[in-house]
Amino acid sequence: MTGAGETLPGSPRWSPPFGGAPTPRRRRPRQIRSSTRHSLVASSTNLLNGLLNAALLALSARHGQTDEIGAYVAVTAALSLVSIVVAGGSPLLYISGDAEQRRAVRSQWVFVTLPCMVLGTVVIGSLYSRSGYEWPTMLAIALVTIGNHQADFQLGDLTRDLRFVSTAVAVCGCKVPALVMVALGEPLSSALLTAAVIQFVAAEAFLGRRSWLRPRLLVELSPRRAFSAFRMNRHLFTYSIAEYWGGRMTTVLLSLLVTPSVMGAFGAVFSVYQAQTSVLTAALRVSLVGRVRRRQGIDNANSGRQGELVAIAGAVTMTVVSVVAAPWIVGDLLRLPAHGPAVWLILLAVALPCMTIVRAVTLNQIGDASYRQATRIMVLNAVLITPLALAAVPLAGPTGAATATLAAEVLTGAVLGLALVRRQGRLSAWFFGPASGSTAAVPAVSAPQQMISASPPGGIRR
Repeated sequence: MTGAGETLPGSPRWSPPFGGAPTPRRRRPRQIRSSTRHSLVASSTNLLNGLLNAALLALSARHGQTDEIGAYVAVTAALSLVSIVVAGGSPLLYISGDAEQRRAVRSQWVFVTLPCMVLGTVVIGSLYSRSGYEWPTMLAIALVTIGNHQADFQLGDLTRDLRFVSTAVAVCGCKVPALVMVALGEPLSSALLTAAVIQFVAAEAFLGRRSWLRPRLLVELSPRRAFSAFRMNRHLFTYSIAEYWGGRMTTVLLSLLVTPSVMGAFGAVFSVYQAQTSVLTAALRVSLVGRVRRRQGIDNANSGRQGELVAIAGAVTMTVVSVVAAPWIVGDLLRLPAHGPAVWLILLAVALPCMTIVRAVTLNQIGDASYRQATRIMVLNAVLITPLALAAVPLAGPTGAATATLAAEVLTGAVLGLALVRRQGRLSAWFFGPASGSTAAVPAVSAPQQMISASPPGGIRR
């Protein structure tokens, strides 16, 4: 045991006894390289996954399966709302929480979320069947959505262990058989269901002793823990509702106003945007995991800003490529009418840099257990998009939906920029917490370092 002021050999501050010269430790370059490597692997995984999804959509569109694409976008958006209303920010709590909180989230998923999603499938299917969607397609897509929700937890376990290569194999490998199935003429919903099953099996194999099906973990499940998760993640619940509302409100509203074929065309374009955002968010989550590991004493490395820099550079690149290549992506790749869908894609692509900066701030706040500040930012985004969507979607349809998304992200980024400029003012304190004297760039804004294991997330506060 060391005293209060002592340090162990091998730590950066340690010096040899008897007045010997201290040996400098040069670990930071290796830490930077490691963080950059993790960010690049995570981003590349989601980029490849996005390309595979784009290929699936393109082949489905070429086979005239726009109704399947429309059903996928509509049912996924609606059923995701059910999971968020029931479970809130459980996936984020599972990544950033301690062992007891993760056990509570597991119990919540088994005893509360899963039954509610099954019930929600019946209700949502009854609603959308009146608009022309087919029951077999909706049931298959509902199972895919439930599987994706489960995969969030499995991949969260791999992410906490920095096993990004295993994540890449599980996420991307399952899409290859699905791509072959669609190329042979199988429905998109059947191909995605096959991919979801393969991903579940692969993730369980990679988790090994931490598999969700291990008896040791099954005996830890209990209804008491399930309901305790609601207390633990009540601030992340608000965050998740606001994030969903900002990202999916326009899609849900549009699905209630247009035909399945129009919804399928917009869904194909919006899926490209979602693939791009997932690439950027993956890079940002590397920094989130680094902050969580450092805060919980798992790893003392300072990951720096590599994840944020990779994400912002990627966002700018994707915007330029999407704007220039929009006619080719829409016309040649997705086989959609050139003019309207190309405009939708350009509007959504321009929103990427602002979206990346906003998510960088919120995920850093979550990594530092400053949940209240992260929630306020996402609530702002949801509040901004609501009147924009209610006005633009009924008037302009898909173009209005894309315009509302762009305007909300730009306005949210502008407010955060104003708060950063007024670093000592009330606006800055409202979003970022008490000023620490740092004037770093937006993605590196620091939040109060609070141990998530010391008190539940509900009392601390993407």
